[in-house]
Amino acid sequence: MQRKTKKIFDIVRIIINISLLAFMILCLVTNKSNYYAIYWIIVPVLLVCETYYLYKWTKVNEWNVDKNKSKAIRYSFDGLTTGTLVLSGMLYLVVMGLEMLEKSIKTNPYVIVIVYILFTISIIGNLMAVNSANKDTKKLAEKTFKYKK
Repeated sequence: MQRKTKKIFDIVRIIINISLLAFMILCLVTNKSNYYAIYWIIVPVLLVCETYYLYKWTKVNEWNVDKNKSKAIRYSFDGLTTGTLVLSGMLYLVVMGLEMLEKSIKTNPYVIVIVYILFTISIIGNLMAVNSANKDTKKLAEKTFKYKK
């Protein structure tokens, strides 16, 4: 991914996360249904943005400096990002599924705080996976091609 595109994605992710935090605080303080609705609209937007961000980083033949070591870096990246993305999606689907049984689940303060914390941890985990894969690939390329700055 190009630096300009990465900066745009990082800014969008920060804005979405801050707006999610702001609406979480508004939900907890004011207890108005409009704020709850906006909060639960922002959550899937964050999930879609994170999915698209990881999609932009997932290039199949981009990291093939060395067949074996590149595959190890690739499997580590794919495993962590897939795990965090699937768990975030499952968390959202569980909350929406429980909403069918219990109408007050989306207005429960504990659920709102837990969803925010877990989505933030997911974003941080994905960011760490991308940075780790980039760093490991850079080291592997420097070692393979004997390049040093």
